[in-house]
Amino acid sequence: MTRALDPQPRLPAWRSYAGILLRRRPGAGSGAPVPRVSRKTLDVCINADWLAGYRDIVDVVGAPRVLPPLALQLAAAPLHLAILADPRFPLRAMGLVHVGQRIEQIGRLPVQGVYRLEARTGPAQTVRQGSRFELITEARIEGRLVWRSAIVALARHQSEATESAYAPLSTLIPPGEPEVWSRVSLVDAPEDLGRRYAAIAGDWNPIHQRAWLARPFGFPRAIVHGTWTLARALAAAGWPRQEAFSLRAQFRKPVYLPSSVAVWTLAGPSVQHLRVTDADGGVEHLVACIEPAMVAGQAPVSRGPAWR
Repeated sequence: MTRALDPQPRLPAWRSYAGILLRRRPGAGSGAPVPRVSRKTLDVCINADWLAGYRDIVDVVGAPRVLPPLALQLAAAPLHLAILADPRFPLRAMGLVHVGQRIEQIGRLPVQGVYRLEARTGPAQTVRQGSRFELITEARIEGRLVWRSAIVALARHQSEATESAYAPLSTLIPPGEPEVWSRVSLVDAPEDLGRRYAAIAGDWNPIHQRAWLARPFGFPRAIVHGTWTLARALAAAGWPRQEAFSLRAQFRKPVYLPSSVAVWTLAGPSVQHLRVTDADGGVEHLVACIEPAMVAGQAPVSRGPAWR
């Protein structure tokens, strides 16, 4: 039986938050692995009202019969919350920072499609700022893999490692002078954006809510959700324009609330590059690239960790 998926069902979501807030976490020592923890759904379709709200907050226009590229990421929010609340998950979930993402879309994602979603923890690594780990999400239609995402998140703690959580970044930045980039949009991010987006995304991490909640985690003000920044930049650029694609993104510096950000594009013969900066172009918040994927119906080829 197919049921409509509410990406933030109230009772299960708050049960997960209770587990996240109340359960003590042992942390991850140097080299200690994050165990594999997974959750999945049965057959679900995407709630139409929720989807309309999501399209509105990231300003997606056109293509009403297909899902926006990050919609399934947010639709799986209850699975992600349950993983972070699981007793086996060793890291403190509150204060997690989104530092990278990879999406492989194999073909068309119909709005009225029937999906099976599965999420699981992936590889982890100790870095200078703490512990970096992957959260992998997959979507299937009739058993066929149609979409896969790997988020890279950072749990901050003291570490003796030397590699930065934000490096290397050079693979997503093409050679050339800055003037080859075209600024396509200047986007406002108002002070209440984190709270409004959390109501859609189901991510009530305090670093996104208010300045006084973000300060204990080392941020002077609340910061924008990384999935909003990426989705809003894609919408501003009108990308991706193909149904099968590979997207890689790295989040370099947080976008503080309130602020304005500029979206820049550089389109090559096959690879399209995307940047998000402050309004003056001097501070880089996000770099990303999109390229055509394999023939629809075939499994995507992993290009390694999302931060590479």
